[in-house]
Amino acid sequence: MVDEWFTVRSVRTLEEEMRDIARAVVSGALAQESCDFVTEIAARIPLYVICKMMGIPESDWQYLYDLTSKAFADGDPLARRFAHLDIMGYFENLQEEKAADPGDDLVSALATAVIDGDRLSPDDIILNCDNLLVGGTENTRISAAGGMLAFLQHPEQWDILRADPSLLPSAVEEVLRWTSTATHIMRTATRPIGIHGKRIEPGDRVVFWLPSANRDETVFDDPDRFDVLRKPNRHLALGFGEHFCLGSVLAKSELRLIFAELLNSRVDIELAGEPKLLESIVVNGPESLPVRLTPRGA
Repeated sequence: MVDEWFTVRSVRTLEEEMRDIARAVVSGALAQESCDFVTEIAARIPLYVICKMMGIPESDWQYLYDLTSKAFADGDPLARRFAHLDIMGYFENLQEEKAADPGDDLVSALATAVIDGDRLSPDDIILNCDNLLVGGTENTRISAAGGMLAFLQHPEQWDILRADPSLLPSAVEEVLRWTSTATHIMRTATRPIGIHGKRIEPGDRVVFWLPSANRDETVFDDPDRFDVLRKPNRHLALGFGEHFCLGSVLAKSELRLIFAELLNSRVDIELAGEPKLLESIVVNGPESLPVRLTPRGA
């Protein structure tokens, strides 16, 4: 029901609007002397884009931003839970509005869908909306912030990209490999198998760690080097097989736009404090990234 919204062709039709969103967010951040890159840039752009795709009124974007900030990053687990409940409460109301007056958006597609003669239940719609919002924001936010941190720690790579912006596609692939924001996938074995001398029996649970796979020295030359020129780059940051990320095209497009806007700006970016990393085994990356923004040549 939603696959067609995330194809290359569909994302391309949104690129100009996405560029406008990225330009506005980056301009707002650059107008400040310093900011938290996570909250002011990396979190806002993917959230605003998915809100637009879901038909959420622009007047509600800041409200959803505040809720997702709490749901994803608040230090209090209870506050995270209540924020997430508020998000689902918002979608409960929105799906009713879209069912009564559908538009050309993702929530309307879910609210009016018919499968085998039946519409989706309200719970199905709400949970799918929640999944789209989380999937469309969290990993892109962390990848963008983790990528910026990597560029700040390896400034020669930012200089390479600034000298040749046509390298953005390969740079984004390297950011995805390097950050590996989704940390692991668990599967249950259905048949006996041996892997590197280990015997796995049916019913055994096997955990696959993506950051480790994306630094596999048998696949990547010098895997602990951050390299925007890296090709080929057969990383698994977006999953694989039938579990390959639905929003992969959108996420890559958003990352390209974020870094393109920063490259086009007349501002130098440097660390303004110690980055704070998320305390999680589920996602990997910065929780906060304080940066100083200086007009180039100043």
